[in-house]
Amino acid sequence: MIPELGRLELTGDLSIEVDGAPVQVTARGGDVDVVADDVRGFVLGLRAAATARTGTRPGRADVGTLAGALADAGLTARLRSPSQDVVTVGAGVDSALGGLLLGTRLARPDALGVLRASGRAREVEAALALLLVLLGVATSRRLGSRRRD
Repeated sequence: MIPELGRLELTGDLSIEVDGAPVQVTARGGDVDVVADDVRGFVLGLRAAATARTGTRPGRADVGTLAGALADAGLTARLRSPSQDVVTVGAGVDSALGGLLLGTRLARPDALGVLRASGRAREVEAALALLLVLLGVATSRRLGSRRRD
């Protein structure tokens, strides 16, 4: 059980490196922003640190516990790359997608941000571009066949 907390007001700036990649943490009021140049590396580093600390690899339940503690304290945290949101957790978040993917509605993943933060983003973007081209060709053929009728 998590003890009841009052709303926290934060102010701060922190710059760190995780495996050589810069991470900037900023806090203003109830908002905490974490901007990592290498989001995937940052998350893997967090997972390794949590595993070393507890002896158990964190999972979906831990995401729910973290999101609940942030929400109880009136805090909202956002993990971002320099150009894209990846996930928002805590106060004011209610996401069916988060419930499905992360085990808590208090976490809202940004699908495109998660995709871009993954190691396969370029492959998936290329596949989506190819799909759009194929859809365009199929649509133009259909329209062309209708015009002949």
